[in-house]
Amino acid sequence: MAIFKRSVLKDKGLTDEQIDYLMTESNRALAADYMPKSDLQAQIDAAVDAAKADTQITDEMIQGSDAYKAIQSELDKVRAINSEDYAGIKPKFREQVYGMIDRSEGAAAVAEQLAEIQKGYSEYFTEAAPAPAPNTPVYSGAQPKPGAVPTPEDAVKSRISELWK
Repeated sequence: MAIFKRSVLKDKGLTDEQIDYLMTESNRALAADYMPKSDLQAQIDAAVDAAKADTQITDEMIQGSDAYKAIQSELDKVRAINSEDYAGIKPKFREQVYGMIDRSEGAAAVAEQLAEIQKGYSEYFTEAAPAPAPNTPVYSGAQPKPGAVPTPEDAVKSRISELWK
């Protein structure tokens, strides 16, 4: 790419010899910064190989990162909160109770720690519903009278009376 145009230099009053000299020198200066495509491709390939060697990501690098550790601890928290150990805790308090649990080496079992927390924070825990006696039918409508089978009318009366309260 030429820096000057011959017509512009001629309009400025330069002679043909001066124009040839300027054009030769400017082309020589430009050529010093250029390289053949074949040489350039070899340099590109070498740079890509060096970058790949420098950025080999291993599992140890990933697992050692702070972001991975944060995600792993969040996953552990979600798994623990949804486990059977936390079933007796009200859902809105599970994360807070999880934060109260000591998970260090040699700490007491989670069930023991939950029992201790329940003593101080009973409002976080649900009351255990009494289990029905074995082989006892459970009715969704009106409660049966002792020794009698419930009738549909009892269920309707029961539901209507609940609505009018």
